[in-house]
Amino acid sequence: MSSSENAPGRTTTRRRGGRGGRLWSGALTVALALPLAACDQDIAGDDDPESIRVLSAEADDGVRERTTGPEDYEDHPYVPEAEVELSVALPEFANAEPFTESLAARADDEVRDFRAGTRDPVALDIGWELVAAGDGVLGVRLLRTEEDMHGLREGHSTYWYDGTTRHTAYSTELLAGQEELDALNDIVREDLSEDAEVDLDSLFPVLRTYDSIGFNSDGDLVVEFDDGHLSPVEEGHVPSAEFGRKVVVIDHETAAPLLSDLGQRAREASLVDEADLSLPAAEDDDAQDPPPPGVFVPHLPDVNCQDGDTRCVALTFDDGPVEATPHLLDILAEEEVTASFFLNGGPTLTRPGVLRRAYAEGHEIAGHGDLHDPMNRMDAEELPGQIAAVGAMIRRQTGHTVELFRPPFGATDENVHDAIAEQELVETMWTVDSRDWENLKRDEIVENVVGRVEPGAVVLMHDPLPETLAAVPEIIERLRELDYVFVTPTQAMGHPDPGYSFPEDWDGDW
Repeated sequence: MSSSENAPGRTTTRRRGGRGGRLWSGALTVALALPLAACDQDIAGDDDPESIRVLSAEADDGVRERTTGPEDYEDHPYVPEAEVELSVALPEFANAEPFTESLAARADDEVRDFRAGTRDPVALDIGWELVAAGDGVLGVRLLRTEEDMHGLREGHSTYWYDGTTRHTAYSTELLAGQEELDALNDIVREDLSEDAEVDLDSLFPVLRTYDSIGFNSDGDLVVEFDDGHLSPVEEGHVPSAEFGRKVVVIDHETAAPLLSDLGQRAREASLVDEADLSLPAAEDDDAQDPPPPGVFVPHLPDVNCQDGDTRCVALTFDDGPVEATPHLLDILAEEEVTASFFLNGGPTLTRPGVLRRAYAEGHEIAGHGDLHDPMNRMDAEELPGQIAAVGAMIRRQTGHTVELFRPPFGATDENVHDAIAEQELVETMWTVDSRDWENLKRDEIVENVVGRVEPGAVVLMHDPLPETLAAVPEIIERLRELDYVFVTPTQAMGHPDPGYSFPEDWDGDW
């Protein structure tokens, strides 16, 4: 792997003017990660209460900077044909190798998902800032500037390292648990409630929404949101980045009860007068780290669909998210039913907030191709991009990595199946077709589903269709009368390994 090393120093902080000012204009010409020159001052933060405090470190303190370029990211499942400019600068800590490795892995994820999950990607630049160094805790804020066909936008993600356990933590792990993240989300929602540039329906307590949390120079909690992450929906377009970075500052007295032990130590490590990169001896701890706050798994009933007794059925919805999807989510929430959503690229880019809601409410999220075109009619070299795109979009919005993929129209062949397996996904079709796509009326859709369901069934429906949404409540009611339990396809299939194709006798014709 080719790379270069620079002496350490401080990455330049680029912030939006207030809450609405623009910073960039024209083409991307300035890299965020600059060579870090040694500073006379120990602290290089600014006193803006909306800024996460930034520390400065000398080369002798045990941190260097390593830079990488496009040649270092060639092993991804999809690389665009047109070259994407890449510049990545990351810290290397002499005494925190696991942190160095984790930051490199997170940057690799950013590169992979930017190239696969944006429209006509042009350039990505990643830099870094040291935001905590003391009491065995390190904090690094990654600064991301990206350009694609929709223009320029900035983003941030802040990671924390506990030297006593050698654990790299997401920002949500500054909080004691999901309940505390939910409480933080309520505080943020209240703070932003009168901001016309924010769509509150896009704000959910998920990992990738709360991926940059830190402390200002007063020790207050700073929660920042990427350009466009909370912007209102624009039909046929990604949410606008023009409103810039959004930030909510929560005073320490309010935030303190929400913090984990790591969060309390991270605050102290953010307020040090002099960066201390020394770390204590690691504790022996073989316990597996629990999922961080903001990570959701589908709300699965505790049943075994392969036991021969339980009547399982999986409801799946293709082609969203769309304007009607929140109504469908309301129905499923009222009925306490878990479903699965197979998403397309354009709708996912247009309505990321709906995706975040479906994920946060415990539904299974899966891929359905970037374009809604028959993949068995595509050239083999087109397939990796079609498969990778939606998974990358979902990961950029939630942090979740999808496990299932459904080719549009169920159109598959050996090349399609192999390409899906190459990305370690399960090719997931259906056993019951509601045929709602034939413009059927509500009652016909109901009968098509209820009349054909057998234990272990996976049902195909489409949330963009009004008659389908009208049919869902009765489908649920009648299947419950037949003692069916609502599960996800993963559960109905028996948790298959990547590369599996369901059902095994699918002919792939379209």
